[in-house]
Amino acid sequence: MRVALGVAALAFLAAQQTPQPSAKPPVFRAGTRLVQLNVVVHDRHGEPVTDLKKEDFAVLERGKPQAIAFFSMDTAAQAPLPSAPLPAHIFTNVLPEHGGVPTGVTVIVLDLVNTGWADQHRARDALVKFLKQIEPQDRIAIFSLGGRGLTLLHDYTTDSAALVARLHGMTPEISTELDASILNPGEQQELRNMGLDAIADANQREADFYTTNRAVNTLASFEAIAQHLAGLPGRKNLIWLSAGFPLMIGFDEMPEPGQHFSTRDQRIFSPEMESAARALNNSGIAVYPVDARGLVAPTQFSASSRTPGRMPTLAQTNANTDTMRDLAERTGGRASYNTNDLTRAIRRAIDDSRVTYTLGYYSTDESQDGRFRDIKVTVDRPHLDVRTRKGYFAMRPADQAADSRKRDIRAAVWSPLESTALPMNVRVDFIDNPPNTINVFVEVSGRSVSFRKDGDRWKAQLDMIYVQKDDNGKVQGSGDVENLSLALTEENYRKASEQGIIHQHRSPRQSSATTLRIVVRDAASGSVGSVTVPFSKVPG
Repeated sequence: MRVALGVAALAFLAAQQTPQPSAKPPVFRAGTRLVQLNVVVHDRHGEPVTDLKKEDFAVLERGKPQAIAFFSMDTAAQAPLPSAPLPAHIFTNVLPEHGGVPTGVTVIVLDLVNTGWADQHRARDALVKFLKQIEPQDRIAIFSLGGRGLTLLHDYTTDSAALVARLHGMTPEISTELDASILNPGEQQELRNMGLDAIADANQREADFYTTNRAVNTLASFEAIAQHLAGLPGRKNLIWLSAGFPLMIGFDEMPEPGQHFSTRDQRIFSPEMESAARALNNSGIAVYPVDARGLVAPTQFSASSRTPGRMPTLAQTNANTDTMRDLAERTGGRASYNTNDLTRAIRRAIDDSRVTYTLGYYSTDESQDGRFRDIKVTVDRPHLDVRTRKGYFAMRPADQAADSRKRDIRAAVWSPLESTALPMNVRVDFIDNPPNTINVFVEVSGRSVSFRKDGDRWKAQLDMIYVQKDDNGKVQGSGDVENLSLALTEENYRKASEQGIIHQHRSPRQSSATTLRIVVRDAASGSVGSVTVPFSKVPG
């Protein structure tokens, strides 16, 4: 393995074969130790407040005042600056360098996994109606979450016609996981009355299995979106069009005296929710769930939900909306439910951040204990609605156990989106020495790597993997994994921080491969960056 540091950086990568003197190389935005908050402020009429100054805000962390070190106000009317074309052979995961990606975007997720077929139609129609009315400052990307996972339907654009056309081409799908996770209580009780408790219990275990899959996979998709948008500055909205899922299973049944206790497992999805909320908050994403079911009658008034002598508990009735509300509150968004005007709910979510204040502060508590720290932001002006995320987790060193490192890299390899928490540039060439070889230079932002001082050296570890895939996404070959250990002098550490870290890798090209996916993980922080290189876009 070989690491090159110095003035080279991206210019070195581009100059290896075809000079591009007129092309501006990607610029890394260095991470800081600031705690950054995206804050929206509205008056009593719901209109954004646009004249606030730094002095008007106060920030409390665990009740202790914090000095605001960074302040800015951003508006949705600000157009993104055009990006210069990348040099030949160069690929990047730095989102602003992809043309037309603004600072501040809205991602809409049309959830087909947790939403019934009829409600999918309602949500899609409401979304189409909204898209026909979007304004020039609305920059929107649309994803679907279906049986094949998270799919990008349309990348960031203000072109309503293109978005509408893509939605019209999308067919709602019957969610087999949703159907399999819903049982008829009357039928279940009838089985028990007939002495067929084993069958009823097996039905319940199967339903819980599919409910668990829905919850875990949905939250994992939110993490993938968070990793994808991590490198984009500013506030990001995630509008989640869905019927939702419960945050716990198996706690809503209490048999009457003398009745059968089922063997149903109990499960709370708190770890998955904590992980998703942490990733979303770290990326500055506010979640706006919109209940695709529209106006929902309480389940206790549904004949199909009744069982003899028993009524559904409040937890059963509100399980899915509780999840929506919890996720919105954790990230500074707002949930919309029990409304048939889904179009208005979507519009409201986007309008909510037309004006955003960004506050940054250095916490007076420098310990990194991994615990949650609550944050409260107030404005020295009456009758205002101030919203931001509830807090953050004080980052502690990432789990460096081999299994944890492999799990993080595996997730990045199979994610449908690029991870941007670790900014990367990549140069790829096909060479003949030896024949049929892929030559790769990877440049990682040195300022984003977690170095630690050990004696007279600055040390860090990077996990790197190179995977070739075919058109169907199937891995070709075994993939190459490298564990890069850095021990830099003070001078080289300064160069790495300013100019990046460059690593070269060569591997044989697999005959059926059409893409190369490169993943880098910072072992200390757990931050991940990834770049996918289509071989069809590699010149020569």
